[in-house]
Amino acid sequence: MPPFAALLGCWLLNAFWPIIGQGGLRHYSTPLFFHAGMLLGLAATLPWLLAGGRWRRAASPSVGLPLLAMGVLSCSASLVYLQALRYTTPANAAVMAQVEILYSAALSSWLLKEGIGARQMAASLLVVAGTGLIMAHDLGSVRWKGDLMILLTPWMYQVSHVIAKRLPKDLEPVLISGTRNFFGLFILAPFSAWALLHGGRWSWSADALGILALQGLLMNALALLLWYGAILRMDLAKATAFLLSYPALTMLFSWVMGRERIYPVQVAGLAVTLVGAFWLSRISLAAQERRRA
Repeated sequence: MPPFAALLGCWLLNAFWPIIGQGGLRHYSTPLFFHAGMLLGLAATLPWLLAGGRWRRAASPSVGLPLLAMGVLSCSASLVYLQALRYTTPANAAVMAQVEILYSAALSSWLLKEGIGARQMAASLLVVAGTGLIMAHDLGSVRWKGDLMILLTPWMYQVSHVIAKRLPKDLEPVLISGTRNFFGLFILAPFSAWALLHGGRWSWSADALGILALQGLLMNALALLLWYGAILRMDLAKATAFLLSYPALTMLFSWVMGRERIYPVQVAGLAVTLVGAFWLSRISLAAQERRRA
């Protein structure tokens, strides 16, 4: 699959993540929901992970240790993100995550020596400005507790992505995502044990299991495969800047599903964000064409 097509698929799936996450937290304790979803994600990729000697490759220290570090960072960030959804709305959570664009540009320039051009910076600022407008109507609400929690997470995602870019170039996305889920099971084990010992919530209802299946198969399996399929073959800063326009879709999906009310300022933010995302997509595609030439 072309890297930009993989990025586009991941963009669409990420728009549903805050909605799926908040739906799951109605039935499960945060670590139990995330832990079980990760187990489903690993099960979905296990046949490919075990084939062709991939698992032996992941067990080597030169590959396994960086993947372990990625698992620690990404699992910690996602756990905080999901817990924040108990205090804020899916659209607001997605908007606050936009600060990752700034982390991405700084880390990609510093650690990966990726050039950050003026056009890319301007397009990134459009994304940030648009999503800031979406959030503006909610500045005085009690949702700030969750918003502030989310502000703590983006740097962990970005460091994890930088490590992924430094992995051997012949590693496949299925190996990276599957191994990350495997390590994540052990990383999350103490949190899940604590939840179980303190009255952790779990549901076997059809609705709850359906949401859990979406978390595991879409977010912990397919979205990860698409994301690594994209960033291993394109600039991290450009991929991140485009991906982080997804709050516009989250807001739209939340409204269609009756989760959010739509205000004029949010519509304006949606328009500005999508302009920035389209501009970034043109920059990313042009960069790929130059590399192929």
